[in-house]
Amino acid sequence: MYGVITCPRCGTVQGVDLSHAQAACVRCRNKIDVTRAVVHFSTDSPQELADAVRRFAEMKKGQTVPFPAPRGTAGARKNKETIESAIAELGRSRGEFTARDIAARLEVGGDELEEIIAALLGAGLMYEAGPGTYRAA
Repeated sequence: MYGVITCPRCGTVQGVDLSHAQAACVRCRNKIDVTRAVVHFSTDSPQELADAVRRFAEMKKGQTVPFPAPRGTAGARKNKETIESAIAELGRSRGEFTARDIAARLEVGGDELEEIIAALLGAGLMYEAGPGTYRAA
């Protein structure tokens, strides 16, 4: 299993093999404890890992990150910029937030909320900090 992590010293986004206990940062050579690192995205595919590392690096630089548009009639009126900015704002203002906070900010619920959360997690724009709580990536 592979994962996308960020170096705690220099902030470089990189892919690592999650079965290893430590990894060296490709930029500053800092030893990273993989078991304690926040994994932003995980996969079994090296190709998906490379794409995820690229997306996270672009996101950190402030570039556009491809984000799947939510399905459904209510979600069709919400574009990716609205969703991304709402999650970024929740992250800045609250740190950790819940599905209820996302639902209130985006005015969605039910299956549509679950699809948006799954898309946000899959795109790496947020991660689950604990049971039922999320943080912006």
